[in-house]
Amino acid sequence: MVALLVQLKLTLLRNSLRRSVWRTVGLVLGAVYALGVVVTVYAGLVALRWTSVVVTGQVTVLVYAALTLGWLLLSLLVFGVDETVDPARFALLPVRARELVPGLLVAALVGAPGVATALVALGLVVTWTRTPAAALAALVAAVLGTLTCVLLSRAATSAFAAFLASRRFRDVAALLLAVGGAGFGVGANLLGRVAEGDDVDALAGLLARAAAVVSWTPFGWAWAVPADVARGAWGPAVAHLVLAVALVIGLRATWTHYLARRLVEPASGSSGGGTVVGGGWVERLFPADAAGAVAVRTLRYWRRDPRHLAVLASFLVAPVVLLVTLGANPSAPSALTVFVPCALALFVGSGVAQDLCFDGSAVWTHISTGLTGADDRRGRVLATLALFAPLLVVMHLVAAAFSGAWSSLPAAAGLSLALTLGGLGVGAWVGAIWQWPTPSAGENPFQRGSSGGLPALASAGAVLGGSTLVGLPALALLVGGVLWRPWLGWLALPVGLVTGLLVLRLGLVRGGRLLDRRWPEVLAAVSERAA
Repeated sequence: MVALLVQLKLTLLRNSLRRSVWRTVGLVLGAVYALGVVVTVYAGLVALRWTSVVVTGQVTVLVYAALTLGWLLLSLLVFGVDETVDPARFALLPVRARELVPGLLVAALVGAPGVATALVALGLVVTWTRTPAAALAALVAAVLGTLTCVLLSRAATSAFAAFLASRRFRDVAALLLAVGGAGFGVGANLLGRVAEGDDVDALAGLLARAAAVVSWTPFGWAWAVPADVARGAWGPAVAHLVLAVALVIGLRATWTHYLARRLVEPASGSSGGGTVVGGGWVERLFPADAAGAVAVRTLRYWRRDPRHLAVLASFLVAPVVLLVTLGANPSAPSALTVFVPCALALFVGSGVAQDLCFDGSAVWTHISTGLTGADDRRGRVLATLALFAPLLVVMHLVAAAFSGAWSSLPAAAGLSLALTLGGLGVGAWVGAIWQWPTPSAGENPFQRGSSGGLPALASAGAVLGGSTLVGLPALALLVGGVLWRPWLGWLALPVGLVTGLLVLRLGLVRGGRLLDRRWPEVLAAVSERAA
């Protein structure tokens, strides 16, 4: 069964690479990046051989625990599970979950992330070859740690995919994502402040306390074993080993449980009972035309679709981190706080650029009804504005009240207008150029490839770059108002509004014309997953 599943994954991977040049390029870039990470880690591990056992243990525990946590977070938020060997596809075959687990586990390691993780884990032996006992413990830790990484990600994605059937859980998950990102940013800022203070003793104490705490969490149990053995702490070494083995067994049982549930579910989610939704306040927000209909549907998706909620949460992370960090740093100028909402305005256009991909094969309804590309672009922009415009207004008022820099509010609002309106125009145009397949609304939202790979990265980079260019005139006036003449900051408001509207108009026209010419290619691109 193991050889069969590995061969199946390799075959499906080869076929997908033949269909899409983007996947081939993405695979090559991923392999090069993974190789660079492995080489860097091995260089660091070799350098640690010339440090004390205590310092080596603290650094390796923290770094490898972060690797384990990274597998969990990236699996949930970026890569997800491997749809090429999705367990639901085996539902009609006479096979049990416990028979699939070994093969799926090995198949999970086939690929750049899995191979890189295994090599990095084996690198732990390099730095602990100081004694035979420590080297043997490092080898055991490498095996247990690698298994923990894979099993933790698979168990978590399987469990979360089941829980996401609850809309309340989706909302809580989106909120926790934003709060977690903010907490990470604040923690990194505090660590940087300690490092800048040149207080070596304080930094060493912080490192020791962090390693001590992490070593007794599930992320550090396996990786702490060689450090314990190297310093002769046999009691903690045995305890960590027992806990690591128990964790692997428990994660395997959890994954098997959710696999068994997936094997009795249909391969694709149901679409619901076709409930008719009557008119309401949402419909009254938009004009009664084709673009208004697209806007109403899109706005409802922003509320109900977990993929849209994840995008919304990721957009909120940057301004929340900046606001909390500036508030926690007494040396930061308070006037900078009023410009924090501009970070959210910078990302708004990315929502329009990727919105078409979330429709999947349902784009056919636009094509069959004769919807023009201009109406599609205008409707999605209207829905995005209805969602983010009130949020930006509230954030600007809160930031100004928090900082007390009301005189800088017009300049900040002008920059936000340029970034938001211009970003929407750029996003409307870029979204008509690049599309990629995503999991449908009824499928597991954590499937591998839900982030879009290289096309999504190119789309996001183009939107961010274009939005920044549109905001440069308003930014120049803003800087001039701060450093030279205050009245220049007031000019940023009309200049930002005019430049934003011009780019928005241009993006809607160009994007609409492009869609009218490319509807068949768009449908093929967003439906590739179903092929």
